[in-house]
Amino acid sequence: MNTPILLLVFNRPQQAIRILESIRQQQPARLFIAADGPRYDKPGEATLCRETRDAILQRLDWTCEIHTLFRDQNLGCAFAVSSAIDWFFSQVEEGIILEDDCLPDPSFYSFCEILLERYRDNMQIMHIGGTNYQAGITRGDASYYFSRYAHIWGWATWKRAWKYYDFTLLRYKNVPPDDLPPQFRWDLESFHEQKMDTWDTQWFLSVLFNKGLAVTPNTNLIRNIGYGKEATHTRTEPVWFKKMVYGSIFHILHPAEIIADQEADAYTLDTVFKCSPLFYMVKKIVKNNTLLYNLYKRIS
Repeated sequence: MNTPILLLVFNRPQQAIRILESIRQQQPARLFIAADGPRYDKPGEATLCRETRDAILQRLDWTCEIHTLFRDQNLGCAFAVSSAIDWFFSQVEEGIILEDDCLPDPSFYSFCEILLERYRDNMQIMHIGGTNYQAGITRGDASYYFSRYAHIWGWATWKRAWKYYDFTLLRYKNVPPDDLPPQFRWDLESFHEQKMDTWDTQWFLSVLFNKGLAVTPNTNLIRNIGYGKEATHTRTEPVWFKKMVYGSIFHILHPAEIIADQEADAYTLDTVFKCSPLFYMVKKIVKNNTLLYNLYKRIS
């Protein structure tokens, strides 16, 4: 395939190998591999990071242009991933991004490649996702629908869309947050103060602030295999995760019109993003207290 792929790995060699095997079946002409460095306070992690990188490089047995960004020191999940995507789009105009816990269905690659071409010049479309959170509910009569919400378990985009990404969200500080889900309005201050160890929510919000749309398949094309004690953010499976329905999309039927599916987005808000105001109140108290915040970071 001609679409460039960025593979993000860290310290889980067996998971990284599974994702690479999926990529290997597609034999992309250009493969970019980025890896964060080991954490100094995690015994044995340097070995795991080295094993992960070696395992990937040893299995690149097809003809392709290979680019690597291997960090010597740990940048943390948030900055390591966002800066790797910056690096990727400094060299390509469009591409697929996969983390080491996102295992694609074979049809995911052609789905992204076809839609990257179809919407290449449509500035309203900013994101092509591989994940569906509708628990088996089909939205519309096409292979995919449009959403205001950009999910990052296997996705693709263009350099022209990624240029709107802002890690701190400061460029959007004066944009009225009226259209944002309440949960994300509560987090904005923490992002401006750089107290959030994430990169993906900033992309989610950058799409929203720019009134962009995300392509969302009508079935899951990605399986998240990263839940567990070794994960950074996804140690426990949420209830909605168990209701995800998986499939393939080899023959794509396009929607008749480009408009966000409001029922689908309302369902996502009520399931994936549903959280009590009390939770956010407690979280804000923790982040505003240096002692509690440092304790929280050590525990997590």
